[in-house]
Amino acid sequence: MPSLTSTTNAQSATSIGERIALKPTSITIVRAGSAIAAQTVRLETLASQRAVVGNGGITYQCDALLLGYKNHPTVTDSNIQAGDRFKAGGISYEVIIVLPAHVDCIQAYLLVRS
Repeated sequence: MPSLTSTTNAQSATSIGERIALKPTSITIVRAGSAIAAQTVRLETLASQRAVVGNGGITYQCDALLLGYKNHPTVTDSNIQAGDRFKAGGISYEVIIVLPAHVDCIQAYLLVRS
């Protein structure tokens, strides 16, 4: 008989999978110059754009969050690492950090590159 914790984690992973399926985006990650297999995730913009002043002048950035599968009963875990890059809807993204300690999903903080 599964423990209460494992049942709760499996139910949570399934629930998060349903949230991803409500607004899915297929991405192909480029890691170390090579593309890896396409996967489905959910992307959400976290804030409006902001001006950043650098050596080349002013540039505009905004941040986003990626929600991916982990420990889902029927979907393979998302394969996301810091430094990964991908495009979705003509916009370039870079994975800044994969947030640790989530047992039921992959959450990654993204920088919108274009």
